[in-house]
Amino acid sequence: MKKKFTLKKAIYILLGIVFAVALISGIGYVIKSNSKQNEAFLTRKPTIQNMEDKVMATGKIVPKEEIEIKPNIAGIIDKILVDEGDKVEAGQLIATVRIVPNIAEVNNAQQNVQNAQLQINNAKANVSNMQTQFAMSEKLFKQGVISKQEYLTAQQQLYTQQQTLKNANQQLVTAQKSLQIAKTGAIPELQGLATTQIRSKASGTVLEVPVKVGSQVIEANSFNAGTTICSIADLSSLIFQGEIDEAQAGKLKQGMDMNIVIGALQNKSFPGKLTMIAPKGKDTNGTIKFPVEGDVNNPNNEYIRAGFSANGEIVMSSQKNALLLDESLIQYEKKNSKDVPFVEVKQKDGKFKKVNVKLGASDGINVQILPGSGIDQNSEVKVWNPSDKDKEELKEKAKK
Repeated sequence: MKKKFTLKKAIYILLGIVFAVALISGIGYVIKSNSKQNEAFLTRKPTIQNMEDKVMATGKIVPKEEIEIKPNIAGIIDKILVDEGDKVEAGQLIATVRIVPNIAEVNNAQQNVQNAQLQINNAKANVSNMQTQFAMSEKLFKQGVISKQEYLTAQQQLYTQQQTLKNANQQLVTAQKSLQIAKTGAIPELQGLATTQIRSKASGTVLEVPVKVGSQVIEANSFNAGTTICSIADLSSLIFQGEIDEAQAGKLKQGMDMNIVIGALQNKSFPGKLTMIAPKGKDTNGTIKFPVEGDVNNPNNEYIRAGFSANGEIVMSSQKNALLLDESLIQYEKKNSKDVPFVEVKQKDGKFKKVNVKLGASDGINVQILPGSGIDQNSEVKVWNPSDKDKEELKEKAKK
């Protein structure tokens, strides 16, 4: 009996120990759970700053007007007198073209010269005959053999033949010039207007010279665009060309202020104005983009190269001294099928209280807190979704 009593007592003692351990663990869990509300959180305070609601367009800087210089005669580039980056004036000689004679045109021009020479020979013979006839008529008229009318008719016939000879000489000169143009592309007295001399049609900076000496060029006409010898633009008159997403296109209006940010110039910003919003979008990799353009104002005449990549910040609205808060600190809850924004604000006892806020414009990083939201620049707002960097910062504060 004594042995059974001792075993039973041992079982009770063991059960008592297990119960005590479970009780202590449960109490510890409750205490730990209740202490979570006092867990340390990082906080952020709102700031007072100027706020701009902006739309971002990506694009590049291009000249407002770019002129392509093309020849109006086919040939071979003989000389190029400008380099990329040179400044030129309207009418300045930039290249010369050497004509490659067209055999058919040369043969035709030579035939015209020969025909003109034959006409001169015939006209000379006719003039000689008429001079003889007129001399005889003049003698007979003085003798009273023929009438005055017959004398005047002979005189008119001589004048007509002399004019024919004069015209034949002029036709010969024209045919000879045509032959020279067919062979060389120019004649000495019209050298300044020669098609072989390619001159600038405007003042500006040479952007590109896509041909070299010896390159063959084709004239510009109604059938083809011709070969570009160089392109010229006035770099003091530049525009921004870019694209925006379709979701933002409806917010824009012509005349809105822009900031043109050029990365190649250490993100320097230039003021501008939105001048064009395309009425039709373009499908770019499955996304609809709308082309936009804006003038670029360069008050200090800084050297901006055509083709620089740039971003166009289009200012939708601007708020002075706005109360701004990191947008990641905003939380939302459903109320009457609407997402109501709120933040958790630290109280004097260290606990956090939920406060509904009214939101204004956002720049993607900070959001404006409108008046009447119940927080100010001294409010400490909980960082409810801390990043790894925030967690490291919290550990450092805990060590201190």
